[in-house]
Amino acid sequence: MSQHVHTPNQARIQAGNRSSDHPDLLAIGAGVFGLWAARHALKRGERVLVIEKRHVGAGASGGFLGALMPHMPDRWNTKKQMQYEGLRSLERAVAELEADTGADCGYRRCGRLMPLRHENMLHHLAERIAGARENWVDEEGKQAFTLEHIPQAELAHRFALPDGKPWLSPEIAPFGAAYDTLSARVNPRAYLAALAQFVRSHDSGAIAEGAGVTAIDPAAASASLADGSTISAGRIVIANGWEAYDLLSDVGAHVGGQKVTGRGVKGQAVLLDLPHSDNLPILYDSGSYIVPHGTTMGADEEGVANCVAVGSTSVDDWLPESEGEEALEVARIGFDVADIGFFEHACALCPTIASATVMERWANVRPRNTIPDPRSGKIGTEPVFGPIEGHGRVSVAVGGLKISFGIAHLPH
Repeated sequence: MSQHVHTPNQARIQAGNRSSDHPDLLAIGAGVFGLWAARHALKRGERVLVIEKRHVGAGASGGFLGALMPHMPDRWNTKKQMQYEGLRSLERAVAELEADTGADCGYRRCGRLMPLRHENMLHHLAERIAGARENWVDEEGKQAFTLEHIPQAELAHRFALPDGKPWLSPEIAPFGAAYDTLSARVNPRAYLAALAQFVRSHDSGAIAEGAGVTAIDPAAASASLADGSTISAGRIVIANGWEAYDLLSDVGAHVGGQKVTGRGVKGQAVLLDLPHSDNLPILYDSGSYIVPHGTTMGADEEGVANCVAVGSTSVDDWLPESEGEEALEVARIGFDVADIGFFEHACALCPTIASATVMERWANVRPRNTIPDPRSGKIGTEPVFGPIEGHGRVSVAVGGLKISFGIAHLPH
């Protein structure tokens, strides 16, 4: 920037930003929402600055689970339609990002396998198969992705590990399994790195890390930073995850006629060393995910993909009793070894993972919106996108809980 430097953050921004001192877009948060907002703006020819309190991917976007799974296709509604459009279009969006950067985001439409543990689940599956035919369609109305029933007897040979052991244990699927071809996976860290690379390599883009925002002035379209400096912009998008809720609360932000509220929900996951063929689907049941990743995330000495991610938890009560930023950081990223029920259940899905070496443990906090439905009063988890009422230059991109990666690339 060309402005006079007064603070460390201003110095960092001035050194990193090759655009003017007044960006067209200021994106708060270098997670998947903020970086996609930056990419869209740069594609439109705008000058962009992304500011991040910690570093790129320091929040919930920087994990390794990377599951991209649709809602069930029965009882269709606008929320499911939006997520479907996101999942359907993400493959092309990632391919374009990879072409622009030369990066490999580890994306693959791998499908998802879910055990049917009770007979009533088999009955529900018939309705969902019909829903997939009707709703998982392309622009011409033709079915683009399928949902099918896999009999128990076929599981062991249709989905197997290199040693011949079943990927999904037939014992936990007495009525077979549901298999969809819409679900996909991505390497979250490689994906974010590619987005950040695109922004940083662009003449009109920059990312300033270590620049925490303490307040927003919607009327002036400006942000106050922790070091006392202020940045103004043509537009601002608030996309800093669960920490956005305090910023939005301070200004009484409303979007779509409702006050934006939410909280942080802590999640945990582990990354295992388990060589596998990169043709296996995600396993999912009762909140436990097993996601086989490709060589972009890691490979053994023979070049075989060996990273399998297992998650995850959803803990509301995680805030520390002690006050202060240091205690908050410890609580935010601290892994609770007593809270591994997700892993124990995952071992029932695929017993082979029980003996696999743990390569990494991860914990972080996801944003969960707590905005009641205006008609039913039910608290949903849908993401919030759009301008703050009365302040069209400041918009919000927050929430989504576990579906953020599948919809962040959609224009908002």
